[in-house]
Formats: sequence, C-alpha cells, structure tokens
Amino acid sequence: MATPHRLLFHEGAQRLTFAIGVTIVAVAAVATRDTPEVDWPILGVITACFWWWAIADGPRLLVDFFGIAGPLTLNIVESADEISLFIVVLTVSLIAGAEPNRRRVTFTVGLTFVLLPVLAITDALLDVSWPIWLLGIGLGWVFGDIVYRYQDAVTEMLAARELVADQAILHERRRIARDVHDLVGHSLAVMMMHVTGARHLIDKDPDEAARALEQAEAAGRNSMREIRQTIGLLRADGDPEETGLPSPTVADIPELVGEFLVAGLDVQLTMTGDDHDVDGPVGVAAYRIVQEALTNASRHVRGADVAVTVSVDSTRCEVSVINRGGTPTNATSGDGYGLRSMRERARTVNGSLLAGPTTNGWSVEASLPLTTSSPLDSLLRGTRP
Repeated sequence: MATPHRLLFHEGAQRLTFAIGVTIVAVAAVATRDTPEVDWPILGVITACFWWWAIADGPRLLVDFFGIAGPLTLNIVESADEISLFIVVLTVSLIAGAEPNRRRVTFTVGLTFVLLPVLAITDALLDVSWPIWLLGIGLGWVFGDIVYRYQDAVTEMLAARELVADQAILHERRRIARDVHDLVGHSLAVMMMHVTGARHLIDKDPDEAARALEQAEAAGRNSMREIRQTIGLLRADGDPEETGLPSPTVADIPELVGEFLVAGLDVQLTMTGDDHDVDGPVGVAAYRIVQEALTNASRHVRGADVAVTVSVDSTRCEVSVINRGGTPTNATSGDGYGLRSMRERARTVNGSLLAGPTTNGWSVEASLPLTTSSPLDSLLRGTRP
C-alpha cells in the first residue's frame, strides 16, 4: 500500500529539515573553498530548489535531479569539493524514504554508485575518500528505505483500523436491526393471537375475550418498551447497561414459550443441561432464534404442534424448533429476513443453523458453541466468523 511522497513526521517540518540541512552543507562547502566563484552558483541553485520545494511545494523532481547531479557536476568542475557530497547523501535518503516508485529509487542509487568511482578515476575525488562516500550514500539509502517501510506499515495499520471500525459499526447496526425485527415480529404475533382468540370468544365468553384483549394490550405495551430501549442503544453507544435493557438468556426461554402458550400456540418445551452455563452472546442468540422460530410458526401455520428442545452440555448449546401439522395461514411468505436474521445470529457466535421444510412441517436447528469469539476477533485473524 504505497502513498506518494510520504514522510515519517509532519510533512512541512521534514521538508524544512532537508532544506536547512542542504543550506548548511552549501554554506560549509563555499566557506572552505579558496575560489568559491564556481561553487556558489551551483550550490545556490540546489539550495533554491530545496527551499522552493519546502516552502512553496515546488516540484520534487527538481530536488532529486539537482540534489544528485549538482554536487557531482561541481566535483567534476572543481575537483575535491567533497563537502557538497553530503547533499547527495541527503537527497538519496529523501528519495528512498518518499518515492513510491521503488524501481526509480533503485535506479537512482545504482547510478550514483556507478558515478562515484568514475569521479575517482578522473581525479574529481580523492582515491581514499570515494569508498567512504559510497558507504555514506548506502547508509542514506538504508535509512530512507527503513522510513519508507515503516510508513508503509503505519499506513496499512491505519487502513486496517478504519476497516475494523467500519465493520464494528456495521455489526452493531445489524445487531440492532435484528433485535428490532425480532421484538416487533414477536409482539405482533402474540398480539394477533390474543386478538384472534378474543374475536372468536366475544359472543361465547365475553370475560375470556376481555382477558385475551388485556393480554394483547400488555404484550403491546411490553413490546413498545423493549423497542424504545433497543432504539435507545443508538444514542447510548450500543451499551445495554446505559439503557437498562436486560439481555435475554436461555433461562428466559420458558417464559417466552409461556407467552406463546397463553396466546394459544400448542408448544411443548424440553430443556436438558444447566442453562446457567449459557450466557452472554450465546444465550442471546439461542433465545432470539427460538423467539423468531416460534413467531414464524404462529404466523404461517394455524393449529400446528410445536416442539422446542434446548440441550446444553459442556461445549455446545443445541436448539431446535420443529412444528408439525396445522393449516397454512394467509400470511405472506415475507422476504426471508427472519431466516437470514437467525443465521446471522448463529454466525456471530461461530455457530451454525439449518432451517427448512420437513415432510409435515418446518424445522429450525441451531448448534452454538459455548466458547466463542467476536466477529471482530475473527476479522483481525483474517477469518470469517
């Protein structure tokens, strides 16, 4: 992941650092020469290019060209003006640390390594000094390459952090959407069953019809309270403790089944194992899966026998909701969001869910591991939850 002209620290500060360094070298080179008439025009052009780039965002191509060609040319015209080669070291370090085209970096450094021995052969450099300058330029290259790789790693880490943050937001939105869907679907299903029962009993048993309507009203009020609390998560940074919204667990499933029983659904519950071993996300997932499956059974089939089984052992929580017989209702098949929601809930705890028709009804079976990791942990490990 390359970013053009990247710098390790603040861009303006590092540009000024290079410009000041080149200025110091240029002044030192002119001050140590007996005849600086040739030195200062070339060094002046180099220094002007660096300051133009540092202050006015001038083209860095000129900096790269004059920063290397200028000192080498100066040593050809004025032999043994070796102080100016510090500018070459600075320029090579800048190119290696900021140039995204690594082939260009390799070509530039390689060309510099070739030219220095040529200058030594032509007596433009002292025979004993050119290996030292090669070492200095090599160190500048290595330092710039380390800066480049470090910044590359930082860029990738920042991008990964943004991705994780986006995934966390998307995960939270999906979770709240699932909760709202489950609460609305469950409350409407229970209310409709109570209202339907009241309609059938209003002439035969007005008192029983009134009790059914009271239960429908209670279910509606309870649903409104839960929906308001769930929506409140959007304003409370998704923290259930800030809204007072309790998280349902496997231990709450008997009460859930009881609501459907009172509403008229023929449902039987079988629970084995210690439900206190199932808490946190796994408990919520198991509860919501049973809730959605019972809601679908009450909506789409009238008079069905529904069997809910919850089995807990030391490693997994197995949930199944199977309905048999009954008469299909006129309810529409929907868009499949309920099934998708149940599958998503199972995946969030690294579980699995199978749902589909049987010979005389419908079956929902979920297997949820008790030890699980969050979807963000899976994302950071590079695996799908």
